[in-house]
Amino acid sequence: MDEETFSTSKGEPTKLSEEEMIEEGKAAAILAYIPFMCFIPLVKMKDNSFAVKHGKQGLLLLIVEILAIIFLLPKISELFWTAVVILCVIFALVGILYALQGKTWKIPYIGDFADKLKI
Repeated sequence: MDEETFSTSKGEPTKLSEEEMIEEGKAAAILAYIPFMCFIPLVKMKDNSFAVKHGKQGLLLLIVEILAIIFLLPKISELFWTAVVILCVIFALVGILYALQGKTWKIPYIGDFADKLKI
């Protein structure tokens, strides 16, 4: 993909080469990695695939950063990990019941990853 077609403010289509698109989107792409600034390329540069790609990655980083900050709070972290352990025990018990009956069972979300393991 060397060129992309975009509309100008007057609605006229223009062609931008990949280099021009990168040059035009560099500043927004840089801002994408600064917390909460990721929305700038996603909103203001939505026609620039270079800036949007960096904006999407910046948004995912922002979500991970927010989750990390939330889990730094002791009570919330403790509740989360308690819930994870309880779910693991429940899934293990259900798995044991299915195994006793000679049936297979796929744990939600985890089962898909287990199927992809190359062991």
